Amino acid sequence: MEKIIPISDLQSKAKKYVDQVRLTDEPVIITQRGRAAAILMNVAQYEGWQATVEVMSDPSWSQWLARAKRESAGKKWVTLSQLEKRRLKASRSSQAA
Repeated sequence: MEKIIPISDLQSKAKKYVDQVRLTDEPVIITQRGRAAAILMNVAQYEGWQATVEVMSDPSWSQWLARAKRESAGKKWVTLSQLEKRRLKASRSSQAA
């Protein structure tokens, strides 16, 4: 559930809210004059959000997404363990060469 607080609460209890977002991974929405004005989130969430925005900003992102949807619908996927085995095999092959 979203935590929404007025900016006056943040001003008087900043440490409390910083600790809260750091420990719970739940962002806090800060309001000013009754309207959402900012979001307080932990660093890991912010970095993940930034990485997502960067990937989605790639011009070919929509093509990647469309391909993933097609492959998913056609049940053409690999499990994480299968992918790891492929990478390990490829790594061994390149080291042997």
